[in-house]
Amino acid sequence: MKRFLGFPKVFFLLEASEYGFILASLNVKIVTMQFEYTNNSLGKISSDALLFFAFSDGKKYLPLGEFKSIDEILDGELSKVCNLERFKGDKGELITVIPAKETLFKRVVIVGLGKEDEFILDFLRKAAGHFAKFNKHKIDSVSLKLPGELEKDNSLELISQVIAEGFMLGSYEFNKYKEARKEQRDFSTVIISTKDQDSKAISKGVEKAKLFSNATILARDLVNEQASVATPSYLADLAKQIAKENPKKISCKVLDKGQAEKLGLEAFLSIAKASDIPPKFIVLEYKSQKKAKRKVGIIGKGITFDSGGINVKPGDSMQTMKCDMSGAAAVLGAFSVISALEPEFDVIGIIAATPNLISGTSTVPGDVAKALNGKTIEILNTDAEGRVTMADSLSYAVKMGATELIDLATLTGAAEVALGTDITALFSNNANLADKVKAAAFTAGEKVWELPLEKEYKDLNKSEVADVANIPNTRYGGAITAALFLEEFVDTKPWVHLDIAGPAFITSGNEIGPKGGTGFGVRTLLNFFIENKI
Repeated sequence: MKRFLGFPKVFFLLEASEYGFILASLNVKIVTMQFEYTNNSLGKISSDALLFFAFSDGKKYLPLGEFKSIDEILDGELSKVCNLERFKGDKGELITVIPAKETLFKRVVIVGLGKEDEFILDFLRKAAGHFAKFNKHKIDSVSLKLPGELEKDNSLELISQVIAEGFMLGSYEFNKYKEARKEQRDFSTVIISTKDQDSKAISKGVEKAKLFSNATILARDLVNEQASVATPSYLADLAKQIAKENPKKISCKVLDKGQAEKLGLEAFLSIAKASDIPPKFIVLEYKSQKKAKRKVGIIGKGITFDSGGINVKPGDSMQTMKCDMSGAAAVLGAFSVISALEPEFDVIGIIAATPNLISGTSTVPGDVAKALNGKTIEILNTDAEGRVTMADSLSYAVKMGATELIDLATLTGAAEVALGTDITALFSNNANLADKVKAAAFTAGEKVWELPLEKEYKDLNKSEVADVANIPNTRYGGAITAALFLEEFVDTKPWVHLDIAGPAFITSGNEIGPKGGTGFGVRTLLNFFIENKI
């Protein structure tokens, strides 16, 4: 069915990008949302919904864009309904108006952005996501004009990127196992009214949004998939396929149990040995087209299911433990599109993938394992397993010549206690690298907060029989002592640790996603790649 976009012309229809096809070849779900461009006014575009945004002064709404012209077309109906319903434009507030007279658009939706003096661009991403979630199975198409009032502080490219990300991420569902999905209609088309001279910048932002959203959705799908499917071998096969599709830029090496033993990855294998599911040590490497001196290691925790081991978790705490490979999912998501972004430095991706299960061969409290860098670890609690596997992952990245390290791990409940479920705890031994990651996270709308690497707490990780224990001798400061444990394996390289235990998997939805895996960290990594040129 053709949609009337008005005259005299349509600029172009944005087709699936090269990397959309690559993701499809990986048998990964990709965003199929289409973005169309026209130089006609909103009143002359046919769509299921017309979208506006509004600020608030605390008492009344302050509409952006061509609200007044559409209100005039509707004989003041928009303002009347907004006043009647006491719409204020508060952040996340949404109102829908069905026109009483016949128009090319079937409804008008206005979403609040909150107070203008408190506004950050992520609010626009969330407002677009809120619209997409609210209208997901009600509409097929939406038309809008980018709010020009925001251009004084932000580029058209960035504005279009965050809106498009909101639409795509807000529309996300993991419904692979639901029969009802066959009957659901998809929110599939966005029509942007714009001037000829602005179309290039807007389309560039949308293209970037597609890459960022597809990579995030890949990570979400991996986390939401059942652990019996998303096994270490499944992650390894995906990594191989990513490299296969980009052979000139990406290589992949996967070590099986025997190869890991020969290399000396004893810490990783001490956790893996309880399971009949084969462990995989996954190494991805992106080579810059330039002769780069920098080699950034991104390391993701890859526990595909965490029972707690011999220190078994309570039942309620185990229900969401398929999410314990969220760090690994972020690394794979980032690598799935890294070639399109072309960072000007080399990147290594490391994932030590295994479940943490229970059997007669399980590691037990008091066992000692040696990490690749030679340090020994006394394992006093088998439910502090992620840091043990990460010890070998970080050591391996250093061995490969990484000049700086960023790790992502659902590591501690203590980080959630300290910062809640929306904010990631950031630890670093290097202020410059930490600032770069913070800036990348802010642009992505992913919240991080730096906590101290308190050196006096290092003694809390002391062991009587080994170089370090995998849990401290106190119940307090658990996120800090876990970070200090990891620091033992970075060899003084500049390093950032992101404890993503809170935001990686949410138990109730937010504006840009439903309950489940969020893909947290993917867009931070991608921003880091493009914002940190040589």
